[in-house]
Amino acid sequence: MREVLLKISDLSVTSNKENETTTILNNIDLTIHKNETVGLIGETGCGKSMLGWALMDLLPDGCVLSGGNITYDTTPIYEMTSLRGSRVTMIFQEPMQSLNPTQTIGKQMTTIVEKRGLNIETSTKAYVKKWLARVQLDSVFDIGSRYPHQLSGGQMQRVMIALAMSMRPKFIIADEITTGLDANIKLEMMDLLFSLQDELGVAVLLISHDLATIRRYCDRVAVMRSGEVLVEGRTDEVFLHQKDKYIRTFIDGQERSNRKIKTDNTEDRDHAILSIRGLHKSYGDNKSRQSVVNNVSMNLYRGKTLGLIGESGSGKSTIARMILNILERDSGKMKLSIDGSTTKNLTSPNKKIGAVLQDSTGSLNPKMNIQNILSEPLELVGVSNERKIRSKINKMIKSVGLNEDLLTRYPYSLSGGQRQRVSLARAMMIDPRIIVLDEPTSALDVKVQKNILELLKSLQKQKNLSYLFISHDLPVISEIADDVAVLYGGEIVEVGTVEKILNNPEQDYTKKLIKASTWTGPLNA
Repeated sequence: MREVLLKISDLSVTSNKENETTTILNNIDLTIHKNETVGLIGETGCGKSMLGWALMDLLPDGCVLSGGNITYDTTPIYEMTSLRGSRVTMIFQEPMQSLNPTQTIGKQMTTIVEKRGLNIETSTKAYVKKWLARVQLDSVFDIGSRYPHQLSGGQMQRVMIALAMSMRPKFIIADEITTGLDANIKLEMMDLLFSLQDELGVAVLLISHDLATIRRYCDRVAVMRSGEVLVEGRTDEVFLHQKDKYIRTFIDGQERSNRKIKTDNTEDRDHAILSIRGLHKSYGDNKSRQSVVNNVSMNLYRGKTLGLIGESGSGKSTIARMILNILERDSGKMKLSIDGSTTKNLTSPNKKIGAVLQDSTGSLNPKMNIQNILSEPLELVGVSNERKIRSKINKMIKSVGLNEDLLTRYPYSLSGGQRQRVSLARAMMIDPRIIVLDEPTSALDVKVQKNILELLKSLQKQKNLSYLFISHDLPVISEIADDVAVLYGGEIVEVGTVEKILNNPEQDYTKKLIKASTWTGPLNA
């Protein structure tokens, strides 16, 4: 019989804001044994991440432990002064929020290793280098001297895995750690994590909406709904023999089936609303530079969606930042043509181009309520009439399927799907014609994901919007995109209609991407 490592008994967490108390977690009971992997699943917003934060004693401001207790090796965690970061570590869903943007990767890892006082046989620098190599980051040019913003989402997540494992913990909480990773990298990262688990004897709580990953790696699984654990048991029993109607519906609803390719007509491809030519971006000093985006050219057409796909680290997010002009490009031109007005070389942020980013938590100011978040774009462009601002906010919040009562709430109190809708509403506050969407559905369960995609398609039709949709998820691309550009090593290697790219790709690299994904076409439009 396995020894108990962590025991959660009758755990309850409440949120207290403006004299209103809301129960977030209700009477949670869960036991985790040494060297065991437990999966935690449930709909977006059910409280999975909040439970992880509670186990780390990292509850957000306004949230309190209102009942129950948590023991680590029979000792209550609130009595332990060296729990977090040594015996227990957490790999967060949004790595950009966990890494210091003002320090290089090497500096951050070195500082943390030295602070923990680990008994290591080599120098700290060599120890950090070893762990970066173990997560396959040694091939990234000058990785130790890079800053977080110079890495892809997948590369940052690998840094976080290296940090967590290098602390030699006995328990790791992994919260949606494959979010934003392509299928190949996802499998590599999970295999890496669990090979290290076996080697170091670590217990893992794997929080995920990816049921295929849960089934592959977890010994037991717990299903959450509205802050409660409905059932907990062996993974095969929960997935195959569960009679509870909600759980059966939830599991069946998450299983991916083929999605029909978006029906398309060929009109309007003669009018490029955004024409990109020869974008180039590199990092490093004058003596040693590495190109991350090389001679990228593509067109985004009026009322259409261009899907940009490629493996983690291929340069997708770098291109998005250059299009938004929040990252300076080395060379290249962008021509913006809207309503008869043309900007021959766009070099600064433009209100006609909005953005919805993958990290909805990090992109929304945690100190502002939703009303202030939505009013800010209007105020920045000079709108001062409070009546007009309020009217526009009410109209926009309804258009994205949210209620006005959310306007007084703060981002942390919303589910992932609600935050992403708020991000979309904010992007549309100043009536853009183009929206750059960088992995906007990757952290959402399939049900919420489908709702967001339907919302995006509806808004596109109503307002004749053009989308640049960046994703590693080919079933999502199949639903939303009209055209697809394939990015490999910072270069566009193939462009075509979504039907052509997904059903009849020409390049071996594209075929590899499709084979590795959950897309199982071919299907016809």
